[in-house]
Amino acid sequence: MTWRTPLAALALTCLTAGPALADLRIVSMVVTAESNDPDADAVVRSLDRLDAEILRVVASTDAELRAIMRRFAREASEADAAIVFLDLPTVEFDGRAFVLPEGAVLARATDLFTEGVPVRAFARLTALAAQGGAVIVSAGVAGDDLPAGITRAISAPAPVPGTSEILLGPSENISGFLGAFDTATSRALRVDLASVLAAAAEHDPATLSARPAQPIVLKTPIIVGPPHGAAPEPVAAAPEPVDEPATEEELAFLEKSLSPAVKRDLQRALRGLGHYSGLIDGIIGAQSRLAITGFQADRDDETTGFLTPRQLRELLSRG
Repeated sequence: MTWRTPLAALALTCLTAGPALADLRIVSMVVTAESNDPDADAVVRSLDRLDAEILRVVASTDAELRAIMRRFAREASEADAAIVFLDLPTVEFDGRAFVLPEGAVLARATDLFTEGVPVRAFARLTALAAQGGAVIVSAGVAGDDLPAGITRAISAPAPVPGTSEILLGPSENISGFLGAFDTATSRALRVDLASVLAAAAEHDPATLSARPAQPIVLKTPIIVGPPHGAAPEPVAAAPEPVDEPATEEELAFLEKSLSPAVKRDLQRALRGLGHYSGLIDGIIGAQSRLAITGFQADRDDETTGFLTPRQLRELLSRG
């Protein structure tokens, strides 16, 4: 089949193409019990202003959440800062805070160790980032029939080595932090998460596990435009490349031949166009497929969800 030659050649070219990494990479995970969550939506809006990569997790079971946490750990270890927002039923037992995933059943206190996820487990993930990060917990009510020894969590657990800061407050009183975070990200100035956390803990019923020892920079001032006195160089218009005919099966083959690094470059390009806000992880999943469809729709191209060679070249040239 003659289609394999041009597509394979393009795949090899893509291995060496792609934009440079951004100066500051922020990864985030927003975990909620329900899809309609105003507090989570407010956090996502603030994170969007920071150009953060956002992983939304809704109504996940314990096994699903732990698998997602393993994936997030890989991304956090390659990021400058990591933020986790949890809006789940949250309980305390023996001085430890746990969130309850979908379907958790507690017949006795010790069931927490198999049915719940320790909040500190998330704090270990955010600590993997270069600057560290934080876990913000909007502690929801877990019900009135909790086993003996388990209570609703109302304060952040004590800090332990190897974890980042935890801000925890009852879900009905987390608005102070959300407002402070929204205000900070709205300014075109430097955003220091450590300062926002400390300020929120002082003016809100929420409590902080420990005051951050160093800044956690999420945004720095950006200089827009060419240097003073410099004129932009004219750019010659290039002819529009013509797409090689290909079936969806052929385009799927092309996509599989791309390296994870190239797929990350595509995600960054789609993100720059406003179509993608997920993790830059080199995995073409549902969020990436939806972003590709949006990109194609904007161009009035056929919305297959699979990039053609011409579309691939266009996206990779944006680096």
